[in-house]
Amino acid sequence: MSNTKIRLIEVPSDIAGAQSGASMGINALKLSSMHDGSKYFEEFPSIVIEDENRAIYDGTKYKSAKYIDKVSLVIQRVANEVKKIKESELFPIIMAGDHSTCAGTMAGLKMAYPNDRIGVVYIDAHADFHTPFTSPSGNMHGMPLAIACNIDNQEKKINNPSNQELAYWDKLKNLANDKRMIDPKDIVFCSLRDYEEAEDYLLKKYKIKNYTTKIITYLGIKNVAKKIFEDLSHCDHIYISFDVDSIDPLYIPGTGTPSNGGLSFEQALLLNIELIKNSKVCCWESAEINPILDKQNISGKYSFEILDLVTKSLIENY
Repeated sequence: MSNTKIRLIEVPSDIAGAQSGASMGINALKLSSMHDGSKYFEEFPSIVIEDENRAIYDGTKYKSAKYIDKVSLVIQRVANEVKKIKESELFPIIMAGDHSTCAGTMAGLKMAYPNDRIGVVYIDAHADFHTPFTSPSGNMHGMPLAIACNIDNQEKKINNPSNQELAYWDKLKNLANDKRMIDPKDIVFCSLRDYEEAEDYLLKKYKIKNYTTKIITYLGIKNVAKKIFEDLSHCDHIYISFDVDSIDPLYIPGTGTPSNGGLSFEQALLLNIELIKNSKVCCWESAEINPILDKQNISGKYSFEILDLVTKSLIENY
């Protein structure tokens, strides 16, 4: 793949997270690039998606899906941009704030490939399978996979979302021309370890695989990557979504919802490099760097190294 085939997308949105700050994660990557003497962001210019972060000053009237009116706008913008890039036969690399907007990425991929099956490698400490009916917090960064899979999970209902919330929710689930973006059976998790009972119910219901940190350490990166592609061999395209909280907070302290027992930096780096080599991979995304919670931009530094080397692996192997 030539450099000209890659398009960066910046999504500096963080209103769906537990706290503000993830919107500045992209600047942390750029700062790290500059300190490394890299010309990455000159070589690969970015398309910037308009955010709705100013809504934080007004608050939200929605409790079961906070800021859903604004989050849905950003998700729609991401979907439209990803669709446009894929229809131009380019490869999108997405740098996001909070992880909610990856629902837009999956919608855009489905809009570009309406008749194809899209597999998802979700590298994340969290399942992100909550809905307005099940979320204990109402934070929408915990809902993108439920949006993409068109799932309500009313079997595990604890909330009574308002009619307005449900109208926005139904619109989000049907962004890709009223088609389910992702079959839940086409999702593979890596390093998933922090999730609630309602999400566990879905993982078991759909028999979704999870390569835990322990399994990844035992089998080794290359064997795990091989198994993942065997799991998703029936899919036409594969999307990789990398949340930096999949890495243990010992290495990445600057993220909103850290969880112990994660991947080492080296494991995360090598896993992403190995996965990007497969020709079915159609999009790569990273999310949830929060410089406010970081220590001397160590999370930005490690995350930029992953971004840079994944890009190089993509160019060399695609």
